[in-house]
Amino acid sequence: MVKRWLIGLGVLVVLVLGAWIYIKANQTGEVRGLVVDGAGRPVAGATVRLREKTLNLIKQGITTETDAEGRFIFTDQAIIEFFIDARTDGVVSEEYRYHLYFKEQDFELPDPIVIPVE
Repeated sequence: MVKRWLIGLGVLVVLVLGAWIYIKANQTGEVRGLVVDGAGRPVAGATVRLREKTLNLIKQGITTETDAEGRFIFTDQAIIEFFIDARTDGVVSEEYRYHLYFKEQDFELPDPIVIPVE
């Protein structure tokens, strides 16, 4: 009986320690991604807007621009849930919503933001 209890405790300690190490290794607050056009080509110079969603409001947001390869990065973000979109030449993408597991979690958008321009 005591042996099972010790094994269970050991497994719990390993799981908690592993989660703590993962969080510390992935906790710089970077949100990154790619913006492409309708044909899948990178869009340079697009404005990307990130708006934090809190329990009772959606904040105004911050912006950054894409580089020559259509990539963007936001740094030092202590957020859990957010909306993100991109725009160029008056054309706006769909707004995407993401929920993170912990504040300051590093996050790469799983799919590019598509601005429907050709």
